[in-house]
Amino acid sequence: MANALHDEERRQFERLLSQQRFDRIGDRMAVLETFLTSEEHHTAEGWHRLIKEGGKDLGAPFVEQTLELLVKFGLAMRREFEGGPPRYEHRHLGEHHDHLICTACGSITEFHDPELEAMKSKAANQHGFHALRHKLQIYGLCEKCRKSRQPSMPLLLAAPGERLRIERLMGGQEAKRQLEELGLNLGAEVEVISANGGPMVLAVKGTRLALGRGVAQKVMVTQIPPQPK
Repeated sequence: MANALHDEERRQFERLLSQQRFDRIGDRMAVLETFLTSEEHHTAEGWHRLIKEGGKDLGAPFVEQTLELLVKFGLAMRREFEGGPPRYEHRHLGEHHDHLICTACGSITEFHDPELEAMKSKAANQHGFHALRHKLQIYGLCEKCRKSRQPSMPLLLAAPGERLRIERLMGGQEAKRQLEELGLNLGAEVEVISANGGPMVLAVKGTRLALGRGVAQKVMVTQIPPQPK
């Protein structure tokens, strides 16, 4: 089934390129060939690297331009995930899926839930809204990253959006006193607002504070499981 679908996509892309009088049709078809070999969500740079590893160096600008053509012709989708460059994935006509994005390792998992799709349609209908397209991106930690963690870990390793409980403060008495003055007491719950370089920004007891990365290394925390709804 997949081979037949890919053959049809090859025919359609070549026909559209010819109709629109694009040059370097053979090279553009080579980009499509590599694109069809993977179901991963790669950046333009990532696709260029895969093509080069396959024996053709077409140049990064040309590869990105061709990927945008795949998007224009409905053979690919350009996805922008939080905190990263655009990524390109297959677009199969009549199909839709959503994404689970791990903020620790960057892995992206596709999923499709008929009940969730029905809820989205119901919400649109209730408001008299005619939905044309939508996207759902859920950010969190994948199973592999969760299993790789010890029962407690340095706050420095936490990802934005995580809710954590402080289990232990490392360092001397003066360092512990300063942390406690900031509200970072044993048992306190914190939420990580940002952790992408520079100081970590936390929410503690309704207050936002910035914590240096060296200090965050000395605060041992455990993850607070999400409450069932």
